[in-house]
Amino acid sequence: MTAVEDRTRAAMDAISGLVERVPPLTLPPPGTAPGRRRLGRRPSPGRSWGSWLAPVTAAVAVVAIAIALVVVRDMPNGGTTTSTPDPPTAAAGIPGYEVALSQSWEDTTTPVGLVLEATLTGKKLFTLQPPRGLSFAGITGAADDRTFVADAHRDPYGVQGSAGRSRTWYLVRIVGTGQRASLTMKRLPIPPTPVGTGVAAIALSPDGTMLAVASEVVTDDPHEQELLRVYSIATGAVLHTWSSPAGQVPPIEGGHFYGGDQTSTVVWVGDRALAYNGSARGPSGGYTLDVRVLSLARPDGDLAGSSRTAAILPGPRDQDGRAPFGCNWFWDDIVVTGNGKSYVCGGSGTSAARLPKLYCLKQPTWNALGFAGISLATGKLTGILSGDRTGCYGFSVSDYPVWANATGSIVIGYMIFGDKTSGRFGAFSAGTFRPLPYPVPGNSYQYAGGSLLSMVAW
Repeated sequence: MTAVEDRTRAAMDAISGLVERVPPLTLPPPGTAPGRRRLGRRPSPGRSWGSWLAPVTAAVAVVAIAIALVVVRDMPNGGTTTSTPDPPTAAAGIPGYEVALSQSWEDTTTPVGLVLEATLTGKKLFTLQPPRGLSFAGITGAADDRTFVADAHRDPYGVQGSAGRSRTWYLVRIVGTGQRASLTMKRLPIPPTPVGTGVAAIALSPDGTMLAVASEVVTDDPHEQELLRVYSIATGAVLHTWSSPAGQVPPIEGGHFYGGDQTSTVVWVGDRALAYNGSARGPSGGYTLDVRVLSLARPDGDLAGSSRTAAILPGPRDQDGRAPFGCNWFWDDIVVTGNGKSYVCGGSGTSAARLPKLYCLKQPTWNALGFAGISLATGKLTGILSGDRTGCYGFSVSDYPVWANATGSIVIGYMIFGDKTSGRFGAFSAGTFRPLPYPVPGNSYQYAGGSLLSMVAW
């Protein structure tokens, strides 16, 4: 429904309520002179059609005026065009809105707010200031693209040493539509984190009813115990708690060195399971990177023991450029399709996928740089979802996804083809690319650690 339709309906509802509260309009009998009309009497059933239609015509006129006022109010500078439409969503298959932290992590002096933007155009629609004395440090969204949870602490999240600040939790909602969309905020009953606790992951469930939080004590020792809790959004109660043994490297990697809270090191698989990247020793003695899934039906307790390996990722290949497609291993971040069936990774290698050719075209364009789907049921590569074919290769040729639709046919992500001028951020699909504005200008988008993944939610 458009903003005009919303406000027109509201105007008509208001008129309806007004009409219900006023006495009936009584018209004089035919032939009665103006000014001698009696009030408070109902018209008789034999009243003429013209008399009966008069109040209806008046009501229609009032509605027409209300509609006209709504439309004119939406016109830029009172012009003669119709109101600005809502950000397109369904037709493009891309979320209409994004909510991002208001500045890059390099700004360590200004309190961090939340900015509501139109995804396709980058137009800023609304800025939500943080609670007094606090700065937002993380943002995670539900599947409806209108419900979010943010956490905040007392420092801008780029301040070194802010990782262990106590965090409070807020429910953030998009209200209104189109150019009139804005954000509301309400503090949640989830308990604040203790001082000295770092947050390795936050993830709001697709239905917006539960929040997963991974945390550990902030020290220089990498063997601190890690906790993964699931909270009720409605009550703040702890629904589940899993932990890793003390003295081991925590299974969930989260970069919280400067207080920016990761939103993609743990993700939801539907509404009843969580997923994260783990590592295990392979049969040959080396390590493999695997995607582990933790069902909410599993008993609380041992984090690793309650999780199952859903997929072992095809590893990074040597850089001679002729190996099969493999996922990048140096990202801790994880994306799962909206239907919960596939893990999405960025990677490169040889592939038969039909993709556009781009960059290093003097070289044979053998290298498929793209996003791949891996089934969480079989652990098998389902195919290259989107990307480009290039002759470039090396560690400076990389890509990572930040959002995927239900089936993985559209992926929002970043690609770089060997130099910073070749970076591409936008929506990738099979054979097409739609550039999107950077959600937070000034960030380093070349690496996952450049804070994009912990600064924007769809």
